[in-house]
Amino acid sequence: MSRGPERRASGPGARRFGLQTRAIFAFAVGAALVSATLASATFVVVRQDLLNQRVSSALREAFADAHLVKVELRSPAANVGAALASVGTTTDAHTFINRHGLWFTSSASAGGTAVPAQDARAVLAGQVIEQRVQLAGTPTIVVGVPIPSVGVSYFEERSLTQLQGTLQVLGTVLVTAAVATTVGGALAGWWASRRLIRPLGDVAQVATEIAGGTLDRRLPDDPDLQPLVSSFNDMVTALQARIERDARFASDVTHELRSPLTTIGASVELLGSYRDQLPGGGLQALDTLEFEVDRFSTMVQDLLEMARSDAGADDLHLTETPLDELVRRTVAAHDPKVPVVVEPAAVGVQVLADKRRLQRVLANLLQNADTHADGATGVTVSLSGDWATVSIDDGGPGVPERERELVFERFYRGAASGRRRATPGTGLGLALVAEHVRAHGGTVRIGDRPGGGACVTVALPTTVPAGER
Repeated sequence: MSRGPERRASGPGARRFGLQTRAIFAFAVGAALVSATLASATFVVVRQDLLNQRVSSALREAFADAHLVKVELRSPAANVGAALASVGTTTDAHTFINRHGLWFTSSASAGGTAVPAQDARAVLAGQVIEQRVQLAGTPTIVVGVPIPSVGVSYFEERSLTQLQGTLQVLGTVLVTAAVATTVGGALAGWWASRRLIRPLGDVAQVATEIAGGTLDRRLPDDPDLQPLVSSFNDMVTALQARIERDARFASDVTHELRSPLTTIGASVELLGSYRDQLPGGGLQALDTLEFEVDRFSTMVQDLLEMARSDAGADDLHLTETPLDELVRRTVAAHDPKVPVVVEPAAVGVQVLADKRRLQRVLANLLQNADTHADGATGVTVSLSGDWATVSIDDGGPGVPERERELVFERFYRGAASGRRRATPGTGLGLALVAEHVRAHGGTVRIGDRPGGGACVTVALPTTVPAGER
């Protein structure tokens, strides 16, 4: 039996980094590898070159000093001490002469020689030696030159401490340069990734605006993303055309329904004048017909308003409005028994509002509370920073959390679907609320009331920022 494709591990242990982070990491690692390779190669080459120069210099000086010793010891009256004195010494160089197995040196501070016994024997046998050894923890070059004509072996020990210090400085410089190059690579990766990701950010920004309803937004031309830009813009154009076509269709259908609906309404009203003459079954049918005609009429009006909003024909007429006064008037017109509480900070707060639409929002929320929760239990106007909020509480069963976003969709009826007589709503009231609130730049959400039931909160931006009050 064949297996499907393996699923990649997911969860806290399988973290995926973003494209920009990966680009920065790749640039930094690449710069680190290149700089480390170049620094290592540079250090090795320079170290070997400096060491070769130092060895060559030591050999030249040793041969020159050995020649002076040879000349000095040819004199019958000369001695080893005088021969050593004829050789100029430095702080980092010590000279030794081995004559008949005895060691002589001109410097009391030189201490013992670092010449290995086998190398000393090799020089005595007539070989020139060059050896790098450790003398009291100090790297040292030992050069041995045989002088058979005068029966001695000449040795020089030259310290490599200065060379070692130079190499340490060089290593520090190279490591610092490698670290700086790695940081520079990371910065270059950050800069390059930002330039690479910027077009994708533009795509995300335009897509977000289109999802919010701004269908006339398009991506700017970009030679590097021309296929994506063309496809995206063509898709949005087709989507906009389809939405506008559907909106026109809904508007046209709704307008066409108004005439027969008016005729049906007039006929139902006429039948209602003969209610006393109808039998029991006829009265029941007439009541059902009146209920459905009222509901149908409300739905057609809601559809007309939505069609105008979708087509952009329902313009906002914004004016500075005291929110608390508008709420009081709207609630009083709907049900004077519903208490309205205005918090002290929210008294007289101004919002830019289309009064008709905002009153429709409040009326729909109050009507929704009447339909599903036996009416609102209270309305509160408050202020939070730059936002004014209106909260409508009810004592009903509340709204399940999984449905709190869905109830603002068109024709969503939730658990009440299929029970139209029990819930006479059209499924458009809260969708209209969401449309109107969004047009005002606000938000609407449903939560739980502390004492049980639902709490619908509408938040609107105030005209005066909190810092200027």
